[in-house]
Amino acid sequence: MNINKKKLYGLVVLLISYITAYLAGFTVFNLLKDKVDLYVNLLLADLAATVIIYLIGLLYNTASIYDPYWSLQSIVIGVSLVIYTHNVNAGIITYLVIILMYSARLTGNFIIGFNDISYIDWRYKMLKEKSGKLYFLVNLFGIHIFPTLVVYAATLPMIGYIRNNMEFKIYDIAGLVVMVVGIIYEIYSDLAMIKFKKERKSNKEVIDIGLWRYSRHPNYFGEIVFWFGVFITFWLHDLGNWYFMFGAVAILLMFIFISIPMQERHLEEYKRDYRSYKRRTRMLIPLRKRNN
Repeated sequence: MNINKKKLYGLVVLLISYITAYLAGFTVFNLLKDKVDLYVNLLLADLAATVIIYLIGLLYNTASIYDPYWSLQSIVIGVSLVIYTHNVNAGIITYLVIILMYSARLTGNFIIGFNDISYIDWRYKMLKEKSGKLYFLVNLFGIHIFPTLVVYAATLPMIGYIRNNMEFKIYDIAGLVVMVVGIIYEIYSDLAMIKFKKERKSNKEVIDIGLWRYSRHPNYFGEIVFWFGVFITFWLHDLGNWYFMFGAVAILLMFIFISIPMQERHLEEYKRDYRSYKRRTRMLIPLRKRNN
């Protein structure tokens, strides 16, 4: 089987997996729609879909089947909620279009880099080695359930906006612009990384172009900005809903205390001069350090 056929086969498996997961979530939602609050119902449906992806991952012996879930979760919930509530207006459409842009960028990156259904992210391999016999718990709760909960929390402002059928107001522009700025940061970071990978002579080299010259993780910075924009767009309609910021804050903390430290320890193992790169660049905010 050549690489193109492997990739095609893998993408078909992923497509069927995610359709199956959606149908599981759809079933749970309809069974509970008159029994629990909408927010709770959507969460339970989301978790049901996550468990299906987890089980399919066990079947193929890779947790990376979950990788696209992060980018697809919010837009699927948003579109499904619009269909369920019949709430449609200029604000909701604009909100969803920008979230679709975010989802398309991440999902597109995944598809471009995807080669084989057997692929396993290096982070999952590391967690498996460290957890040993407890990996099945780390896999279910750490790799699958935890990210689903974090993204769901960050998506709650969008759910509230659609549920309450909020009309577009001039101040929505502030939040929507923040969302777009986050996406632009991510795209610009992606383009610089693509250019770097084409021109580098070894994978031991450290990227030092574009936004990466000032930030070690400008893509994460854009991600964080995007989710705060999702919150701001909803929050400006009712300043009392400040607690909906929890999801965006959770993503910020997850990157700072989990994702970035894990990735940087990994990069230090094989990247030349990575420690020097860390000293001269900021972790997140893409601004030149004063001593550089």
